[in-house]
Amino acid sequence: MKETPPEIVDDFTLVSPPDPYAWVWPAAIALVVLLFIGLIVWRMYRKRKLPFQAPVVPPEVSAREGLAASRRLLEQGLYQEFVVGVSRVLRIYIEDRFALRAPHLSTEEFLYEAERSERLTPDWQKGLGDFLFQCDRVKFALANTEQPRMEALYDTAERFIVQTAAQPQPAAA
Repeated sequence: MKETPPEIVDDFTLVSPPDPYAWVWPAAIALVVLLFIGLIVWRMYRKRKLPFQAPVVPPEVSAREGLAASRRLLEQGLYQEFVVGVSRVLRIYIEDRFALRAPHLSTEEFLYEAERSERLTPDWQKGLGDFLFQCDRVKFALANTEQPRMEALYDTAERFIVQTAAQPQPAAA
């Protein structure tokens, strides 16, 4: 038996190769969706309304706890550590309560920022200036480290926190 040769077909159909950029549109859409979700989460975070976020501790509460911890240093006679602790607690409180950059500025820089701001009254600015300069003297020169002076610094910090604490808002009926 003789084999017949295959037929020659004149109808050639071209098969186009797959588009190498077919993934671009789905990826772009997915990126836009992710950015939109990220924007929503970021705005909720800024407004403190995330469901998984821990309740925010008021600045005066954390400051009072920090003062209590510093008080133990005073009772142990660790005056320099006490002054560093009280100064840090008060600076963090000022930053949290009044949105003034206090912990990362020198005393002079902070007082300059406080003068430009309307968040602290001039009386409190002067009192804070005196307080911070006394703390600086103890921190850097180990001057005025008597017990009554340290008690006065503690009382000044506590009085400032109590008098400037945010007043609770009455509940709406």
